[in-house]
Amino acid sequence: MITELLTRETLLADVTCDSWEELVDIAGAPLVSRGAVTPEFLDSIKETVTRYGSYMVVVDDIALFHGRPEAGVQRIALSLALLKHPVYLNEARITAAFVLAATDNDSHIDLMRELATGLGDDKLLQLLRTTGSPDDILNTLKRLEHRDEKP
Repeated sequence: MITELLTRETLLADVTCDSWEELVDIAGAPLVSRGAVTPEFLDSIKETVTRYGSYMVVVDDIALFHGRPEAGVQRIALSLALLKHPVYLNEARITAAFVLAATDNDSHIDLMRELATGLGDDKLLQLLRTTGSPDDILNTLKRLEHRDEKP
């Protein structure tokens, strides 16, 4: 599922921004332009982070921005932004950020499982932390996806 959602169109490389708020807008832009989410969804992510802090930085350097389905999600979607230079959310450094949109509280469970597998893979983490090429990242995700499909 992850490689169906994360494509060359939703994976942004060499992103430059000045703040985590700007990062949410940039990383979420492909989802807005494709009609998967409304701009209000991105606003809800920023409001949640402002309220609850940096818990969306799920492993060192990697953020998984997400929000409530009712905040403007039209369909399940995923994007990824790779930063040229890190930004900070409180004390947490971010070099790569996913934006995840789910239509309900259950539809994204498989996607979250795949992301958890990916974020446990040293090669993928290295690519995300060092601004690896989009093709290398997508190929690594495909490899992980196929590995998990085998009985």
